[in-house]
Amino acid sequence: MPSDIRLALLVGLVALAGVLGAVWRLRTGRAKAIRSGELVDLAELGAVKNGKPVTTFGKRVTFLQFSSEVCSACRQTARVFTELEANSSDVLHIEVDITNRLDLAKKYNILQTPTTLVLDQNGRVTSRIGGAPKQETIEDQLGLFEI
Repeated sequence: MPSDIRLALLVGLVALAGVLGAVWRLRTGRAKAIRSGELVDLAELGAVKNGKPVTTFGKRVTFLQFSSEVCSACRQTARVFTELEANSSDVLHIEVDITNRLDLAKKYNILQTPTTLVLDQNGRVTSRIGGAPKQETIEDQLGLFEI
């Protein structure tokens, strides 16, 4: 194969990778509304807070974050939600490590971590955030649940 064709292929692949990366970056961290959200079963999640099982959802909103052991963005995302929870008594953050819970990954279609499901006060999924959520996305989601 001539070198000019190889060079053109290489430049094309790099350009394609750049475009795909830009599209990925624009979509990551944004909320996608879920029209027919399913109810989340807290008992099935096995979520624990302060050594006790979580049995109720947040009075306003619950952020259900799916994480994995090797995810560095998961730790930062958890810090953001934990701080939000500490400053808002009507917000709950639940983090579930799906490293050994492939049943949950399959059920909730978790393809990347972190993935956060936004739940109303009854535990119904209203939105889904793939990747580390942007601050404006979190604020927008909170705005949907004004009391």
